[in-house]
Amino acid sequence: MKARLFRVVTFSTEPEHGNPAFVLTNADGASDRALVGACAMLGADIIAVVGGEAGGEIPLKFFTQAGPHPGAGHATLAAAHVALLGGFDTRENRTGCVFRQVNGEARPGRVEGSRISVDFPVMPGVNTDRAAELAAALGASPHEVLVAPFAYVAVFEDSASVAALLPDLALISGFDRNAVVATAPGKGDCDIVIRVFAPKVGLPEDPVCGTAHRIIIPYWAEKLGKKKIRSRQLSPRGGTLWCEDKGDQIAIAGETCLVLEGTVRLPD
Repeated sequence: MKARLFRVVTFSTEPEHGNPAFVLTNADGASDRALVGACAMLGADIIAVVGGEAGGEIPLKFFTQAGPHPGAGHATLAAAHVALLGGFDTRENRTGCVFRQVNGEARPGRVEGSRISVDFPVMPGVNTDRAAELAAALGASPHEVLVAPFAYVAVFEDSASVAALLPDLALISGFDRNAVVATAPGKGDCDIVIRVFAPKVGLPEDPVCGTAHRIIIPYWAEKLGKKKIRSRQLSPRGGTLWCEDKGDQIAIAGETCLVLEGTVRLPD
């Protein structure tokens, strides 16, 4: 079976920056086993599988080399790029869509100028007293620590502190969450900065992490007194996210760049 294959860089217009993800279309008849095999064949951390539209909604599934996955922010934006901009064929462009995930959740996506924006449910964090453990793992002491289902969040006083972190990945792997997020107020053209370390899931440092913003945007919206927040990921690849606190939803937007389009033969 052959499917259409796209590789989209999210949160940047430059192929060497942002966070890339593979997207498959025309794979409605493929088994989960074949899609897991395709992920392994491509050497991908995750692939987004976009189904055929029905009833005004587009089925959206995710796979890693280990099996089905609940989803990732950057891969969702990559899927929205393909669904909304139609690959290289701009005649197919449209302004909005609604993805329906396997768990039943909706992910509305839209084009906003030069950006793709997708709404995600908030993942609120609560304060925790693990500052000493986070300090040992990150090599610097945060002034506040939050915990959410996805990650621990270490809040620092300034962007320079986040940029200078030298994390102990072995210690981070021992935490009972998939990631540790470091964040601080930004300067210049960004409101906040962020780095995300997730060695437990194979990402020593996440290039650009949409999911982490589901935790930190409500926090920073309250601290900064503003709903719209521009975030800069300080990873080696780097990326910029435009986010909005919409109550129980967080809009996460970024520029995107299609870098590859073709066909792939899926494993039998």
